[in-house]
Amino acid sequence: MITIPLINKSFYTASQKPNIQTELAKIKSNYGSLIANIAKLTKVPEDLIVSVIFIESQGNPKAKLVKAIGLMQVQAQAANDIIWYENSKKRLGDAEKAILRKYLGSRLDCVLSMRYMSDKRICNKNTGLSVTDADLYNPEFNILVGAIYLGILLDAHTENGKIRLDKVIVRYNKGFFTKMPKGDTVASFYASQPKSSQDYIKKLAGLNSTLDILTV
Repeated sequence: MITIPLINKSFYTASQKPNIQTELAKIKSNYGSLIANIAKLTKVPEDLIVSVIFIESQGNPKAKLVKAIGLMQVQAQAANDIIWYENSKKRLGDAEKAILRKYLGSRLDCVLSMRYMSDKRICNKNTGLSVTDADLYNPEFNILVGAIYLGILLDAHTENGKIRLDKVIVRYNKGFFTKMPKGDTVASFYASQPKSSQDYIKKLAGLNSTLDILTV
């Protein structure tokens, strides 16, 4: 059980809440069935997936910021590594593999046969990657990879039986290899972060946050 708000600070104002509610509802309307199915497969809460979609892209499947692409703003290199990592931990189920294969075809075999994260010895000879930017513009593929990544982070940041969503969202934004402290509190972790990371925490789990709105 996660208590929301996680921190008594806000990024969004109370006056913005109706507009945010409308945008969250649009995301559910456009992608609700995909999100529900992927949430079931990955065991990642639907509201968390919807929240990350809103924060990262405002529900725009064509969104691109530098190398981050699509609804959940995933990079091709990260997608390659996320799929490989999940499979290496024997957590990538047959239903998830079927969705990935629908878009990657035989390229999925290349990802699964990697020896380590960012292994570029056998995939695309030009990029070293099996996943392409074009794959990530597909909502189902993008949401699945983003949700798998969230699942990895939820497991990594469950401390003493409690999920640390503050660390999950910061690491989602900053990258898999970002080091996270242990034995701290939400308040001390928040205080230790730069403004950009503090803003992510507030957007997801602060006052008037997406989860604050969705869990009313």
